Amino acid sequence: MIKTKPWTGGTDEEYETQHFGFGAQRLKIAVRQMVEQKITNGVKDMESYLQESLDLNETDKATLTRSCDKLIRLYCERAGSSLAAIDEEIERMLKIPQNVLLPEDEVQLEQTSDSDYEKLNEEVASLRQRVERGALMEALLSAEVEELASLDKVCETAKKDMEAMDLICKSVDNSECLKAVQNETDFLCTIVF
Repeated sequence: MIKTKPWTGGTDEEYETQHFGFGAQRLKIAVRQMVEQKITNGVKDMESYLQESLDLNETDKATLTRSCDKLIRLYCERAGSSLAAIDEEIERMLKIPQNVLLPEDEVQLEQTSDSDYEKLNEEVASLRQRVERGALMEALLSAEVEELASLDKVCETAKKDMEAMDLICKSVDNSECLKAVQNETDFLCTIVF
């Protein structure tokens, strides 16, 4: 019945809540709810007393109930101007000035200047370049390792072929047969490379 703005929160409300444990918006809503509850309870108590103390018929009781409901609405409407003054007082008392820094926010005391911000951006760009160069170097070295491993396999194969060739040369005296084996070995070596 009492017009109450809904809670919207916001930075000021959060800051007040950090400092006081509650914000101005919540306090204003609570005060309005308490005033409305007090008005309602007072009028309903009066209604109950009148119904008990007077010998009323059902029509009179219904009229009394309607009149009490109207009285509650009237009191709530009239309380609006007083509650507006109370709202202003609450806001004045709970308003935290802009230059006040709460303990939780002392970390923000060290603000970063534009030159510091630019310096940080340059450092980030430099680190990014170093990471990219490191990744590129790692990729190149990995490719080199793979190439060396394949060369090692080729060398092993060639070494085995040479050993086989030496064995064949020692065991065969015929130069015709030796030339044929050498040609075949040369052919196999060209295929491998």
